[in-house]
Amino acid sequence: MRTGQGARYGAKLSFALAAAVGSVLPADGQTVSGNGSPMSFPMNDEVRTQVRGLRGLSLSPDGKQVLTGITDTTADGGRPHLWLLQDKRSPRQLTFSASTDRGGETAGQFSPDGSAVYFIAHREGTKSLFRLPLGGGEPERLQIARDAAGQVTSHWQGKAIDGALSVAGYAFSPDGKYLALWAADPESAAVKVRKARKDDGYSHGEDDHRTHLFLIDPASAVARDVKIDGAFDSLGWSFDSADMLVTTDPDHDEVGPDATVWRVDPQTLGATRIDLPRTVRDPAFLPGRQRIVYADTCEDDAPSGCVDLFVRDVAGGTPRNLTRGFDGALSNDFTILPDGDLIMTIARHMRSRPARMSTRTGAVTWLDADQPIVGTLVANARQTAWAMTTSGPTLPMAVAVTPKPGGKATPLAIPALVPARWPKVQSKIVHWQNEGLTIEAALYMPTVAPGTRVPLVVSIHGGPAGRFADDYNNLVQMLVAEGWAVLQPNIRGSTGYGAKFLAANKNDLGGADYRDIMTGVDAMLKEHPLDPDRMALIGYSYGGEMAGFVVGKTDRFKAIVSGAPVIDQFSEYGTENGTYYDRWYYGKPWLNFADVWRQSPLSTAGNAKTPFLLLQGSEDVTDPLGQSLEMWRALKQSGAPVALAVYPREGHGETGGNFRALASQEPWHGVDLRRRMFGFLRAAFAGEPDPLAIARKDVP
Repeated sequence: MRTGQGARYGAKLSFALAAAVGSVLPADGQTVSGNGSPMSFPMNDEVRTQVRGLRGLSLSPDGKQVLTGITDTTADGGRPHLWLLQDKRSPRQLTFSASTDRGGETAGQFSPDGSAVYFIAHREGTKSLFRLPLGGGEPERLQIARDAAGQVTSHWQGKAIDGALSVAGYAFSPDGKYLALWAADPESAAVKVRKARKDDGYSHGEDDHRTHLFLIDPASAVARDVKIDGAFDSLGWSFDSADMLVTTDPDHDEVGPDATVWRVDPQTLGATRIDLPRTVRDPAFLPGRQRIVYADTCEDDAPSGCVDLFVRDVAGGTPRNLTRGFDGALSNDFTILPDGDLIMTIARHMRSRPARMSTRTGAVTWLDADQPIVGTLVANARQTAWAMTTSGPTLPMAVAVTPKPGGKATPLAIPALVPARWPKVQSKIVHWQNEGLTIEAALYMPTVAPGTRVPLVVSIHGGPAGRFADDYNNLVQMLVAEGWAVLQPNIRGSTGYGAKFLAANKNDLGGADYRDIMTGVDAMLKEHPLDPDRMALIGYSYGGEMAGFVVGKTDRFKAIVSGAPVIDQFSEYGTENGTYYDRWYYGKPWLNFADVWRQSPLSTAGNAKTPFLLLQGSEDVTDPLGQSLEMWRALKQSGAPVALAVYPREGHGETGGNFRALASQEPWHGVDLRRRMFGFLRAAFAGEPDPLAIARKDVP
């Protein structure tokens, strides 16, 4: 199981038909029929043709330009490209790629002098680093290779290097003198020959493609090999560019974290090991290089994703935990100020807020923000300007710049991420009590005529250590456009409420967290005009797993949608790509048989009566296809109504993105998934005898 969030879908109905029955589109964007009842409109196809994504920010040295990645619509290929944003100017697309390139351009950064932008792109079978001069001209390509004797060759432009390494990431030193780059070995010529003759057996878990770290002169492309033991994991520069902290971790997921931290001199490339915990994440020098700040696993018992922030002297001594017991979820993604304080965004309940944290005392100072969600927050090198992404329940993701965190922000024009006419329904934050904990949720209501009760869709996030935030959510807007209310609860085990709340579902998956949901449903039915006879539950990843628990424990819902679920903890543990995350919840299955079976939805599948729709990517290695097949078979043989839709070429993230109505690189999978899901929900709410009939049809 892994963190993911809910589902999104829209209806397909032409404007001509809407006009024929007298519909109108009010100011809030909801389509209403002539008699006042909500109607569908063609949001599903608009996801394919008009929805974009945004990821990553880089701020120019002068603080006047922002570089970001904008993902094409699905109809245009769903690939990310780099765009330049500037105050009082229209956004400008900088990079393009051929339709055969699935990767697009990612990891965009300004050069330290602001004369060019750097990015990673997949060209001619290899990921390479590119440099695009902002004054005009074509991008230059940096290629790097290592021969059989270990000699390193690298250059800008020129002929392609045979056996070039695949670039995975890069980081400039603050002074711009060095470019650190990490890249993986390509397939050797011998392996290519073997595969060509189909002599392609392999040893599972033994990866020959090691990632190497290099220091490069950006002007000449001369590369030096940084030779340290272990598999490269992360890198951070010191404030003055005089040191690097490099982390290696050979086999994190199978045996648990096993990090080693090295102090590397960029002039001599000499490496000295620093004695830090094996569970350390992204250590960084504080100014003066006498202290180190790092993230480590929470000292209070909690899942592996829970981190505290620590400070320790470089020379050694006892580390100081700055954040134990903090009411929120901390990140190891922070910016260090010249005085040693940290600037970061902190997930606290349903908000994500910018904050300043003292590395001396751990005191947190909350900073002002115009919206409930501040996502990415980055500074230019001199920290004279900051760029950030923001969002709220009625505001799709936006980009703004400010002279300082918490200061007045100036929004920048970006390409529209969703159609302007899409509805923007305000959230209502609600709470209830269950078994000693306060549960928080966002409730979204359509316009309701007096005396009318509307259907309720309960959406469960992934994780379990995920959360719903008070941001703009395509899923919610599409569901409410159908005339349905939506409830998004952050049940126990959600992140953002401190370690104790995060750990409250240990060895109890499908137990008290399930009762958190049902207690909340009852509370909402008492307080809002919701129809208890027309309720559905949907979820993806752990949300899909919870859907599996729900169908075996209650028949109060008319329809249940389960995307990429865990159904059998035994077979999931043995076949998924990595188990360290799951291990905290119930231990190793062969040692805890009864507990693991109790926390498998398959154990109660024989009780199921509610129509159940499974949605699954065939290439999912996080929650493999076998999980959905097990549930489909169990429900079939128990006589419960079930349908399973499988999407070729898609992994966990791809199907999850289509579930959530995001841009993707599969032009029709998302349309088909949402057609099946929303058709099923409509039919169930209408009381049709076989609501899954539409979901079983491969062609509408």
